[in-house]
Amino acid sequence: MPGISITDYFKFAQVGINDHQNDYMRRISSILLFLLIMGQVNSQQNEHLDRFIDSLFQPIDNKNSPGIAVIVLQDGKAIAKKHYGMANLEHQVPFTQKTPVRLGYSGTREFLCVSLALMKTQGILNFKDRIRNYLPKLPVWSADVTIQDLLNHSSGFDDEWATMLLMQADMGNRVDKEQLFQLVYNQPRPQVAPGKGYMYSNTDFALLRSIMEMASGQSLPDYIQKNLFGPLGMNNSFMNDNLLQVIPGFAENYNGAGPYFKTLSVKTSPGGNYRFVTTAEDLEKWTKAIEDENSITAKAISELMKNARPIPVLSPEVHYTFGHEWQKIGSRRIIKHGGVNHDFYITRVPSLGVSIIGLGNSLNNMKKAESVVHFFIPSEGEKRSSPVFPSRAVNVKKEVLATYAGRYFEKTGNTHSSHIPAIRFYDIKFEGDSLLFYYTSNQFFSMLPLGNGYFKDPEYGAVLQFTRPHVDSSMELAVWVPDGTNLYFQRSTNLATPTKEYLQQFTGTYYSPHLDFYCRIVLNEKNELVLKRPTISDKTLVPNGKDLFLFEMESGGGDSWYVRTEFTRNAKGQLNGIEMQHVRMIHHRFEKVK
Repeated sequence: MPGISITDYFKFAQVGINDHQNDYMRRISSILLFLLIMGQVNSQQNEHLDRFIDSLFQPIDNKNSPGIAVIVLQDGKAIAKKHYGMANLEHQVPFTQKTPVRLGYSGTREFLCVSLALMKTQGILNFKDRIRNYLPKLPVWSADVTIQDLLNHSSGFDDEWATMLLMQADMGNRVDKEQLFQLVYNQPRPQVAPGKGYMYSNTDFALLRSIMEMASGQSLPDYIQKNLFGPLGMNNSFMNDNLLQVIPGFAENYNGAGPYFKTLSVKTSPGGNYRFVTTAEDLEKWTKAIEDENSITAKAISELMKNARPIPVLSPEVHYTFGHEWQKIGSRRIIKHGGVNHDFYITRVPSLGVSIIGLGNSLNNMKKAESVVHFFIPSEGEKRSSPVFPSRAVNVKKEVLATYAGRYFEKTGNTHSSHIPAIRFYDIKFEGDSLLFYYTSNQFFSMLPLGNGYFKDPEYGAVLQFTRPHVDSSMELAVWVPDGTNLYFQRSTNLATPTKEYLQQFTGTYYSPHLDFYCRIVLNEKNELVLKRPTISDKTLVPNGKDLFLFEMESGGGDSWYVRTEFTRNAKGQLNGIEMQHVRMIHHRFEKVK
């Protein structure tokens, strides 16, 4: 960061000052010259900063791209305010500092949790309160679960969406408050050890909101407006329960990197209804309050930190569930504000007194705003070992293309959800004369050969490379996505095709006492086991080991994940049920109906 040393200051301060001037005049001249020099230095820094920010956002500074507003604060003063792109592409509405943006779900937990801490300081509730004192119908096993356990995701309650998606195929489906309460009231056992384990659960924050409203006797939007946003002067920020509300100048959310697509997936449930609308101007007020140790916001965050537990399955990240992630660049700590999906809207460097606000309607743009921090902390960035890709398509023999076909499992570590690794795989099939990459059961792209094991997705530009480290090892696949993401996969060992007799034993009807929900498993004409549920399209069970299968569970918006489905047996070796598992559903049981 540009600056001036105290030695340089004294050198400059003495220039042109007559040795015979009195001490008073010498001091006045020195101070004036120092202020002049510092003003020039700051002016030059700000000009350099403007150019740096412009260079980052030049590609979206047009009427065909989603937008963003950027504000940079240093020691509480705004030294840069910039905006680019559009709030609404359909109607050509420009993005400005006043543009309202809806922040979703985990990205807004900071506001909800600060409000919770305010209630504690007001004596309305206590973090040590047992939640059955508020909701006595909760199961007996949750007797010792506290408000702090809800904050830490150590309650043991099912994640509402992971469980509900066993019965419905889209997070956009409506879930009412009473439906959620029935889900938790009937939960037969905890997902993790209450107060000790960890599993990310939106149900925890649904319960937290209900408890806050019961304790305060107010709706949460009203409480937050009166006790938080109002006193801070954040007049354009509010809790957005009503999705049908007309918000003038509202920024639609987009994804992609051109062409862009609207983001339409919006959850309507008690656990999803803590969306907030805010503007860059209001986030400037929020940031200043965070940095003022005497403000209600700073005191509330201090209260949250007293018993906070970082998400224990993440490393080296230090992420708190109330929306703060601590990172390091060199020796300096930076604090990012946002959700577990890394949709950060504020990046702070406390040791430099620098804060960067980047509020936009595209996640890619918000990630660019985070990189403004490198103006103040130069960094070489993360070094990636990306190869030099071939650029021209080539002809590849059919028999060579066929060698790449198979099922490829993503090689992932733990996610923020739990200690259970995510299961994700894709099928690569050789059909006709082409190699096809299936990213869902019926959506695919044709892989363009570039030679030497390289292929390209011709529409979005991702480059794929197949390698086999050793003649006896499995084929591996690396994918370089244009946004800088690197993905790695390994082809699964081909299992022997199960016999009809083996598969037939798994057919029948199964019942979930928790959900009061039935499903059937049948064998089709292709010798495949098919999971049939009355409210969702059929899913094929993919063999993955003895008594073990996988099936795809859709979550809406084109996204999906795979559920580990293990058939269980009694002491006599007879099939008696199914245990289902994935990152936010560590165990869910269906009993076999006789």
